[in-house]
Amino acid sequence: MGRIKELCIDLMNTNNGILPEEATIADITRMKELEISNWQEYERYQENSRSFRRESENSAEAEKVQAAGEIFEESLRESEQQKNNKQ
Repeated sequence: MGRIKELCIDLMNTNNGILPEEATIADITRMKELEISNWQEYERYQENSRSFRRESENSAEAEKVQAAGEIFEESLRESEQQKNNKQ
């Protein structure tokens, strides 16, 4: 418990004596790991991290869609060839 108390005191000292209401214990320990003591700086870090994750997920999803499209086009060509061979 002493460690969390120290982290909270450090956070309060850095943020004009105020402990942000939305700060959780997980946030406070993560800030310590990142060596960030300013709450606004931590929020910016979190937002950048979320943005990066979304971009990564979107690019991975785009690759899946592209692969599915290629498979569809290939099966479409095969079915057209089979249709032409029957005629």
